[in-house]
Amino acid sequence: MAFDYGSIDLGLKNPFKTEGKITAARGIVIICLGVYALFAAASSVSHSTFSGWVMILFALGLLASGIITTYRGISATLKYFVGRNHPTSLAHNHSNTSEHAYQEDTYVAYSEGTITDMLVGRKNATFVEPKGFLAHTLHSIFPSLIYMPYPIRNLAQRLCAAWANTAVALLCYGLVAFISLTGFIGILGKQVFPVYSMVLTLGLMVMWILTGLRLSRMADTRVPRLSNSEFIRTLIAAAVLPVGIGLVLKLSMVVAGTTRVTNFISYFSKLHNSVFIAAIIVGAALVTLIVALMLNKRLSLSNPKVEVSELRENWQESVHPNEIFINLDNLVMANRRYKEVPNRVYKELKPTLNEQVQAKGSFTGETLQEVQPKYKEVEVDQALNSTRIFSLISGNLLLIGAAVAILFSALSIAGVVTGGHTVTKVTQLFFIACILKALGSILVNASHLFFAEMMFESNVMYLKVEGTFTESKISTGNSIHDSTRSENILVRSSITPWIIVSRIVTSSFASSGSNNLEHPRFILEMHKNDHELDSIRSDLITFLKDRESIASITSQRDLMNTSQIHEINKQTRAQNAAIPHREEEMGGYIRR
Repeated sequence: MAFDYGSIDLGLKNPFKTEGKITAARGIVIICLGVYALFAAASSVSHSTFSGWVMILFALGLLASGIITTYRGISATLKYFVGRNHPTSLAHNHSNTSEHAYQEDTYVAYSEGTITDMLVGRKNATFVEPKGFLAHTLHSIFPSLIYMPYPIRNLAQRLCAAWANTAVALLCYGLVAFISLTGFIGILGKQVFPVYSMVLTLGLMVMWILTGLRLSRMADTRVPRLSNSEFIRTLIAAAVLPVGIGLVLKLSMVVAGTTRVTNFISYFSKLHNSVFIAAIIVGAALVTLIVALMLNKRLSLSNPKVEVSELRENWQESVHPNEIFINLDNLVMANRRYKEVPNRVYKELKPTLNEQVQAKGSFTGETLQEVQPKYKEVEVDQALNSTRIFSLISGNLLLIGAAVAILFSALSIAGVVTGGHTVTKVTQLFFIACILKALGSILVNASHLFFAEMMFESNVMYLKVEGTFTESKISTGNSIHDSTRSENILVRSSITPWIIVSRIVTSSFASSGSNNLEHPRFILEMHKNDHELDSIRSDLITFLKDRESIASITSQRDLMNTSQIHEINKQTRAQNAAIPHREEEMGGYIRR
């Protein structure tokens, strides 16, 4: 969206300054870890070239991650460039003053017809029905969740889906344990069971890492379906996996030998997978509790009213229909602007005038406009603010811990080469880094979501005018003594206006950088605005009652000229009246 500068401040400030400072601090710490890894690589290359290059690769990775994190943190603290065309329109903006309206078409959440349907039908199309058994269950437990904007709903649904997948994975693990330990796959069942534990650990780590990454998708314009097919596939895989792994191990024993395969399997039992599984579950539970506290506070702010103010009347006035629409567009609607910013025009006023025979006809026209949205602060109480800051700090500390674990993992790899450490320790450190990364990403992205929400308040007005008109002539100054004459065509209109006004509360999600407010705006509340409706009606009535049907002289010089002509006519009429009087006297004298 283009940046259109205006001298009038719309009140939109950068909401990410606190988050940016904490993120930049995390980036600096990770850069320090990368620098330490570089020095460690320089000292270890003398003992082993391979371990030195491994340390360099890890050091470069830490440095790159730290630089990117620091850059994002500093960017989040910079000045927020917001133009007069922000935030995003609800639908395509047809206003003549918006040249770059096409640039925001990707982000609009509604169409002109949808908004009209919402106003006329007193309904909110934002609140879509949840799809899927899991989504229905979640919204049944938390009914207010349906009144949230899509990113917040998806935050709750993705966490719920992660827990459902975790439960299915544990159920499958129990099924695999039953099949393996009870002898359904033979003697190998007990031997290969640590392999299943390893698979479960990796599966849980990948699933929670993906959950944290998905929360960073801020531009959600819909609520995805949570289907049951994924769970069914997981259950089928749990039944087939033990048999498949058993067959692979039997074949491996034939090819590589029983001793080698047995030693390879014994490696998995040394990883203590049960500890990592418990750590994932406990950590995810704590993270979910923190996110649930923020969600609960946000749910308490919902007020999903769907109300409008409506006017339907019939007026009989002497006015041309085109004058009505000109007054509507150029005066009535333009006077409703906020801070002199032009209204968002979602449906242009294109009046239709159907002229019929005998100087009669009909007319119709409608428009849909939104006043420039006014920034409304989200009602963040002390508890919500403290929780989101705690979530942000905790998440960044966990991500720093993940970087430290990666550093120690790199040092351990160098130790394996020199014989000082075992592969088991490297694997355990890698698991710790993955777990901390998953939990930290969830906390950071969830807190960012609650920092990013910005709310706006505006008036949406739908006006539809229909009616009929007839033409007649009216003349003044038709007397034989009148020197001036005014002949006018009088248009008598029967006007039926239908006006709907609603004060809406919308929600959008900001981001740092150039695309700071390029996100759909969701209508969360619709309230009556009788005061604005009365003001529109008063402006229309004042215009109609103040119309002049008969042309008059408004120029002072024309008025003086007309007065002179009138004086001449008076003298002429006086002379014409004196002549018959003298003739009557002369006639009377003759008769005498």
